[in-house]
Amino acid sequence: MKNHLPNFGVVLIALGIILAYSCDSSPVSGFTITEPKPGTIYHPGDRVTLRVVTDPNEQPVAVYLYATNMQYSDLYSAPPYELTFTIPADFTGKDILVASERFSDDKIIETQVEITVILPTNITLQGINASPTFILLQKMPSGSDPNDVRAYETDSLAVSGTYSDGVKREITASASGTTYTSSNEKVVTVSPDGKVTAQGLGNATITVRNGKYSATVKIVVKPYK
Repeated sequence: MKNHLPNFGVVLIALGIILAYSCDSSPVSGFTITEPKPGTIYHPGDRVTLRVVTDPNEQPVAVYLYATNMQYSDLYSAPPYELTFTIPADFTGKDILVASERFSDDKIIETQVEITVILPTNITLQGINASPTFILLQKMPSGSDPNDVRAYETDSLAVSGTYSDGVKREITASASGTTYTSSNEKVVTVSPDGKVTAQGLGNATITVRNGKYSATVKIVVKPYK
């Protein structure tokens, strides 16, 4: 008669797999953001509440809540740990909301959640403005100090958009739908987020576009003197 008992090694491997999947993968700390949920989408002007709960067995001496980009923050010594703020009218994009708890031994536990702020569909772009409108760059000699190269050969554009609600918003980043094109990349190149870099002597034009709107920036590259 054949032995139908499973191989002992196989049993151990299978048992290990079961145990691995049954273990709690959550953080050791019960410090948790309960509101908002990750990926929540808001509009400018919306009210946001960052709410956290702590482990009942933990006693932090302070809890610090803040919004990374919108720069709202508050410090708490006792619950409830809630930071409520209004999204500025000119803010769009992503923000990281952070909760940090500190203990008497200076141990710090931190958790965070990302939110996204978008414009309602009824608010539309009406025009764009690029600044500055003229940039003079100087081409440095080969072997120049990297700090000098960065100072004289590069610059950054800033782009703002005027919207149908009358609000001006910063739209420099490519994530805002803004694109940049150089008329002569042998003279100057431009990054997806508006950083211009001298490549050679001469004149060029950077064209900035967002939707159906555009603006131009004149670039002149001369030898360093």
